[in-house]
Amino acid sequence: MFLPDNIDLGHSDEYNLSIRLTPNGFSFYIHSPSDPSIFHFQETSLGSKLTYLDHIKKVIFDLGFFSQVFHKTAVTIVSDQYTLVPDAYFDRKKVDDLYRFNFHNHQGVVLSEKTPAGSWHILFQIQEEMHAFLLRNLWNPVFCHHASPLLQLFGKEQQGVTEKSCFVDFHDSFATIVCFDGDKLLSANTVSNLTPLDTTYFIASMWEKLHLSQTTDRLYLSGKIEGERVTIDTLKKLIRNVEYLELHPKVMLTETQKKSLPTDIQATLCVL
Repeated sequence: MFLPDNIDLGHSDEYNLSIRLTPNGFSFYIHSPSDPSIFHFQETSLGSKLTYLDHIKKVIFDLGFFSQVFHKTAVTIVSDQYTLVPDAYFDRKKVDDLYRFNFHNHQGVVLSEKTPAGSWHILFQIQEEMHAFLLRNLWNPVFCHHASPLLQLFGKEQQGVTEKSCFVDFHDSFATIVCFDGDKLLSANTVSNLTPLDTTYFIASMWEKLHLSQTTDRLYLSGKIEGERVTIDTLKKLIRNVEYLELHPKVMLTETQKKSLPTDIQATLCVL
């Protein structure tokens, strides 16, 4: 496997390893928390010959270094099935019941993650066998949900803002939509981004339900926007203030990486 010359896995404990699992893909990146020039991202599409789990196993065993001791190892789950629970209602012993309140037929292990900023926990699930495999083969991994760094990023953008805002991130055939009233979180949802009509309808419905103004409130867009021109053009006809979110990761990225890296990865790299 190709790695940049400035990454020496003989000193893996100096780097962070982050794995990202999507419904149809696997990616990882390695970076140094102290040296912004050290960064490598790689992704793999999953074929149809193996099951999802078997393909993940093959990639990890073939590359061979994932079990090494890293400074930090994280696994990010990208999915549309998650729920936010305020701290006042969170009980670690009842995460299954809390999750089942919204997702009645869930299968797998329900995990919880406290959002870095704010008083919320994100509940999400991972296949039980996948969870056990990663625990066995990674060094003390931390499990995260893709919505967590987005909530932190979008919340920071809302600091000092008084009007309502809607943030839409396009990624992995999904759209994650987060709305705020000032610095107060109103909603967070991830929906399958199947057609421009479906996406436009869902965003417009959120604006109507949350009473966002088409003339004074703001819509911020991020992620893989190049493939969403039809949706964006329609939204610009409905909403006056449409802006593109600027990100400033604390690592050295190429222009191609800035355009292609998922926003949740870049958001994580913004707060190193």
